[in-house]
This record gives sequence, C-alpha cells and structure tokens, in this order.
Amino acid sequence: MERMEHIFFIGIGGKGLNGIAKVCLEKGYKVSGVDVCDKPETIALAGLGAKIFYGHKESNISPEINLIVYSSLIKENCPEIIAARRLNIKTMKRSAFLGFLARDDFRISIAGSHGKSTTTALVGLSLINSNVDATIFGGAYTKELGSYNHLGKSGHSVIEACEYDRSFFDLTADISVITSIEKSHLEYYKDEGEMVEAFREFIHLHKPNALIIANGDDSNIRRVTSHIAQKVIYFGFDVRNDYVIGDVLKTKLGSTFSIFKNSKKILNNLTINLPGTYNILNFTATATVLRELGISLEGVIETAKHFTGVGRRFEMTRLNTGQIFIDDFAHHPTQVKNLFDGIQQFFGEKKVCAIFQPRQYNLMKNFLTEYGKAFSGADEVILTDIVPGLGDTEADCLSVNSHQIAESIIKNSGRPARIMNDFSQITQYVKSNYAGDSVVTTIGAGDIYKIRNLFAEK
Repeated sequence: MERMEHIFFIGIGGKGLNGIAKVCLEKGYKVSGVDVCDKPETIALAGLGAKIFYGHKESNISPEINLIVYSSLIKENCPEIIAARRLNIKTMKRSAFLGFLARDDFRISIAGSHGKSTTTALVGLSLINSNVDATIFGGAYTKELGSYNHLGKSGHSVIEACEYDRSFFDLTADISVITSIEKSHLEYYKDEGEMVEAFREFIHLHKPNALIIANGDDSNIRRVTSHIAQKVIYFGFDVRNDYVIGDVLKTKLGSTFSIFKNSKKILNNLTINLPGTYNILNFTATATVLRELGISLEGVIETAKHFTGVGRRFEMTRLNTGQIFIDDFAHHPTQVKNLFDGIQQFFGEKKVCAIFQPRQYNLMKNFLTEYGKAFSGADEVILTDIVPGLGDTEADCLSVNSHQIAESIIKNSGRPARIMNDFSQITQYVKSNYAGDSVVTTIGAGDIYKIRNLFAEK
C-alpha cells in the first residue's frame, strides 16, 4: 500500500481511534476526523494540529483525503462512508489500518477474552523499561504513557488484538500472546464454538515461524493450540506449562510470586501492586515475552514497582470521607468475579456496595445466570437499567431487563439487589448507608464511573 498523507478518522474522539490519530500526527500524517461532540480527547487532538468536525455530514469529506479509517461501530450508511464511495476514497477498518501502521515492525499482538488491555500495557512498558522503545497500541488509558498509545523508536509494536468481528485477523504477529478464551461476543458469534474456532483461525493465519505464547491453564487455549505449525510456549500455574508460577503469596498490598522454567527459578519473588490471580498471569505472560525475546527481566521488575493498572481496571480512589471507591470496566461475569476476588484480597473485612450498570442486552441475555453468580462478594448490589450496546437487536432489548438481573443476583449470589437510575439518588443512598470504612465499586462499560466524581463533589 502506498504511503498515505491525509487520514480521516470517523469517531476520532473514541478510545479506539483517538490514540491512533495522535500517533499518526506524530508520524507526520495530516489528520482530520469527525465525532458527535467535542470532548477532551478531540480538543487535545485539535491542539496538536488535527482538524475536527462535529456531527456526521458528507461535506466533512474532501477530495484531498487519501484514506478514511473507521471502527466496527460505524455502519455502511454513515455519511462520511457514503461520501468516500462517491469520491472514490479508500476506506479501512481500524484493525486493518493498525496492521498497515505496524507493517514494518516486529509485532507482538495480545489477544484473549480477558486481560488484553492490561497485558498490552505491561509488555509495552516492560520493553520500554528494558530500553526497547516499543510503539504501543492499547485498549485502555495507561497513566505511565499519558495515553492509550505510544509512538516508539525501536521498530517493535505491541498491539491489543480484539476478537470482536474477527478484527484480530488483521493483527497477526511475530509473537502473539493469548491470555484466555471464554464465551463472549455472542452478539457477533453464533455460539462459543464459533468464537473458539475464530481463535484457532487467528493462530493459523500466523507465519510458521511465529511464536504463540499462551495461558496453558486454559482448556480452550490448549485445544486451539494443539497440532499447529507455529511454536507454542505455555505459561501458568500448572506444572505442565513451560513457564510455571510458584511461591505465591497474596497480601492486602499486592501479590508476590516466582516464575520457573524447567524447574529453574528465572524470576524470584516478583511483587506486584495489584490483587488477583489474573494479574499474576498477566505479569507472567509479560515475563515470558521478554524472556523469549532474550531480554533481561529487569524491565518487568521495574514495571512492577510502579504499575497500578490501566484505566478503569480496579482503579482505586480513597476519599477523605473514608470510603474506598474502586471503578472497573468489567463487562463480563468472569471479570466481575475477578474484581470481587481482588476486593476480598485487599479489603476482606470491609463492607462492600456494588453499583452495576449493565451494558448490552445481548450480553445480559446470554449470561443472566452467570451475572447472578458473580456478585457474591458484595454486601449489596445497586443496578441501573440496561444500557444498549454494540450489536443489540430489537429482540435483544425485549428479551431481558434489570429486574431479571436483580432476581438472578438474589437467587444465585444470595445478595440484596435494588434498581436505581438517578446518579444523584444512588450517591445519596451510598452516603447514607456506606459511610466511613466501606468499599464502593462502580462496575460497567458505560458512564457509571461518574458516581465516584459525584460522590466526591457532594
């Protein structure tokens, strides 16, 4: 593909494209784009030289644009897409464009149902701390970078590769990490089997000399990585893995563990500031990548000293009124359960209020029982109405409601659950019932995190 000079991003303020647009500006491209309204992300890009349009219109597209990049959210009837067809301007899905941007780099892709964003940040930061200035294309804000993404100078790229709509097919790599494979994205895949097969096809799309680094404790991963041409290195707790986790100690401040290869300890008592078994696995995947690259693990050790997670993943705020707020993007029952496992590790004796904003009717419909079981770590659950999400059909929206989710939580977790939609009302209820030494956790992929800000203001 020829070098593009002027790139237009549809949805330039969104988390999927905003950081990529910034990288393109830093690479010297002319950048413009559209979003529905102004926000800090679009204002920042405008300050760097991007031209931003607000509101979708065909007139936003001019003939001098070489390429239009869009996310999976964008439909064929989008005005800018219609204008592109009329003006014969090339369009490209976000994942394909990422593949284009990193086409000449040594690529490290991070795939999996859970843990992609954190592991992408960890691998990228650990390479940087090893004096390998990698470009990072992540899926969550990383405060060490001040962004989702980072333009490096080493010729290495670390890329979060999402399985939704098979986007990761565009992001095969020299090394691909697979963190987990669990039933998800059933708004796109017809069932879990089809989704698992997509991971198998993703692996087969790699060159034969590629390296697959995989969580060997995951039975789905074991299944899709058996009898493949590529070399597979497994990590995990099971002694059958190539890299084995041991000496685990979990405390109220974090976790300490060691990593063994061929019964030889290669990383001794690494201490991380995050709770949960899943974060131990994320760090182990990172250490495995660096070790297989022949890079010292000092970069992992340095990253562990300061890393407290990416944005909206166990994001903790201590208020001066005594409450501990934990905000988490968790949008899958397993992630909700992991969140409460982390709260139990750090704050086991404290009273816990969970404020849950369910998002996507299709997801709630397919995981109603699983969500019901996921909240046993809370003392009480407050739910809002379900927020529609990507892929929801009219039938999905009629198939489930928050009252059914509440009933499932009461039945399967044995916890009281109530429905409130007004954020001010929720804030007042929490103030009245969870004063002082309590944990309040806001959960969901929408805007429920605003409760924390509202609570702090009040």
